[in-house]
Amino acid sequence: MKISAAVIFLIILSLVTTAAYRFFQEDWVLYRKAGDYFEHKAYSKAIPIYDGLLKKRFRETEILSHLGESYERSGDLTNAIEVFKKISGKTPSDGWVPLKLGELYDRKGDYRQAIDIYNSLLKAQPGNRSVRIRLARSLVAAGDFDEAAKQYRMILGE
Repeated sequence: MKISAAVIFLIILSLVTTAAYRFFQEDWVLYRKAGDYFEHKAYSKAIPIYDGLLKKRFRETEILSHLGESYERSGDLTNAIEVFKKISGKTPSDGWVPLKLGELYDRKGDYRQAIDIYNSLLKAQPGNRSVRIRLARSLVAAGDFDEAAKQYRMILGE
């Protein structure tokens, strides 16, 4: 009888603990749920959860990054750009954010915006070959072949 009472007590305790955790740590539970959706490529299910967490200001910069990636991977480049612009405003020193924005503008077909971003990145890092290659590709896509050729020659050291 004592063993069955102990087992019942432990089961009840585990249920109460789980319920309490879900109640008091709801944001963490939602964060993990959205992460699971993201991992399984269910971006349309992750987006509203990340958006809700963002409204609560839960791990704001990290949530913005996950939200932007979710929009991008779901094909919504316009919203992805808007989210990464917000990240850029919050962490202006992070060099990956402007690069990401340039890539998104390229994918969206807004080559002039991408070119502007790549040019500003090159002002800070004139020797960055990766950015220069991206700039040259955007210039080609925008139809500015002379400037693209100039950039390619710079990459080759001519």
